[in-house]
Amino acid sequence: MNKKTILVATLFAFFGYSSAAHAVLHGFCAGCSEQTIGGDPVTLLGPGGVTNFGFNSSPATSGNLQLKFLIPDNFTLAQVQAFAAGVSVTGTSSSGLSLFSTTPWTSGFLETDYLNNNLANGGPKNPLDAWLGATQTLQPSANGYYVLTANMGQYNLVTPGQGPSNDLFSLSPAFYPAGGLIAGNLFTPDGVFSTAQSSALFFGGANSGPFCTVPSGCTPQQVPGPIVGAGLPGVIAGCLTLLGLGRWRRKRQAAA
Repeated sequence: MNKKTILVATLFAFFGYSSAAHAVLHGFCAGCSEQTIGGDPVTLLGPGGVTNFGFNSSPATSGNLQLKFLIPDNFTLAQVQAFAAGVSVTGTSSSGLSLFSTTPWTSGFLETDYLNNNLANGGPKNPLDAWLGATQTLQPSANGYYVLTANMGQYNLVTPGQGPSNDLFSLSPAFYPAGGLIAGNLFTPDGVFSTAQSSALFFGGANSGPFCTVPSGCTPQQVPGPIVGAGLPGVIAGCLTLLGLGRWRRKRQAAA
């Protein structure tokens, strides 16, 4: 092999490695925008809330996509488990939610120290303080996150700016806690790619579903409406019961 061939091969390996090393996932949704909240750059979910969101990749990458749902740990484990049991992820493919651990993430890097992922070529690692400042603007007593995962299967993630992606996801029902985040991992034969810190989707809306514990600042759970016509028979039955009770009392008094 001559020197020119060696030089070309070396440059190719270098730039190829550099490109892979900087491959990151970017969260997006309609109306999303990157903002700095509590000193942390995050992508604020748009007015649609936790619906029609997805991830791009730089560069475009294929692999098994895993979504990560970060729930502030000031909520109880029971609330988190109720959320996992009652909510699913829908979209191009669907999945339930799995609680990674009953012990929340409160220190170190999410991918390597908590999830034990082997990052691809030294890809981005997310420390706790990448997002906790944003969360604490809405949940001051939070010290970390419970982490739920949803395995969505094989996806080809396009680069940002290539147009809208058909690979969009929603929560069903769309319950979520204020200050919670959504991030992602893409598992490839070379390792795991992760979400850039500023591209984690941040939910700034009101608590809802299992996380709604007080009337103020909450979106209550949806409950079934009354059945049409069900009220009138109940009123009639109640009236007849009262009339019958009154007649029984009058007869008893007369007998006495």
